[in-house]
Amino acid sequence: MRIAGRLLSIASLFVIAACSVTTGGDPHSNPGVPPPGGKDKRIKDVGDPAAAGHKDYLAAPVAISGAVVVAVDKFDETANGKSTGTIYVQDLGSKDPYSGITLFAPTFNPGNLAVGPGDVLDLNGQYTESSNIGSTVTFAPGAVLPQISKPVATFRYEADVPDPVDIDVNDLADFEKGRRWMGMLVRVKNITLTSDAANDKNGRVAVNLTAGAGSTSCTAPFPKPPQMINALFDIDGLGLKSGTKVESLTGVIGFFCSLQLAPRTPADIVVAK
Repeated sequence: MRIAGRLLSIASLFVIAACSVTTGGDPHSNPGVPPPGGKDKRIKDVGDPAAAGHKDYLAAPVAISGAVVVAVDKFDETANGKSTGTIYVQDLGSKDPYSGITLFAPTFNPGNLAVGPGDVLDLNGQYTESSNIGSTVTFAPGAVLPQISKPVATFRYEADVPDPVDIDVNDLADFEKGRRWMGMLVRVKNITLTSDAANDKNGRVAVNLTAGAGSTSCTAPFPKPPQMINALFDIDGLGLKSGTKVESLTGVIGFFCSLQLAPRTPADIVVAK
């Protein structure tokens, strides 16, 4: 009986506690479903040079949420460990201009995270726009390389890699027009290659995507021919020649002296039959 009485008392306490949850105490908080992209800045907010307050972000700490990885450079075309590691990210769910960027010297949370395409990250780092690389490489007048420098990248969840944005290949000959697509996954259609695949003897291979005057050297002013490059896989063995007609070419947009489109796999290059 004494045991039964204790059990009854304990049961009564649970009933009272349950009632207090529903009828008393602090009200429940229901903030709703959190936005998939998070609540911090988006890449476009800091990377659009026409956005209000853009200059305030330069060399300043920024917190960006909802950046989906579109490509990771693991190829190392120079075979010396110096041309690998670039991570291209894009605002989740957006195809707007200025929604992409690259990461420079990131660290990860958790520390052993190996990111891949489709991973959604939150970033805390510094927004930079470089007009040169060290003392040896200076870009053309007005050209800069936007990056998130030394960010701590925190993994959130896995998502799908976004579909490419269809753009005009001629935009990439003009820095201001082409800058809108840096770091983003894009697609150009119905183009004719205007040079053979050229190897610079250090492993870098480039193919010009448009005709017209202009040097691709670093200090040469824009306009200059945009190029397809082998930053993400070996295009050297594909036998690409000047005059080859390409139905569609997909890749990420990077910048080093000229605006460059880097396909991820051979499937990104659809040659006309």
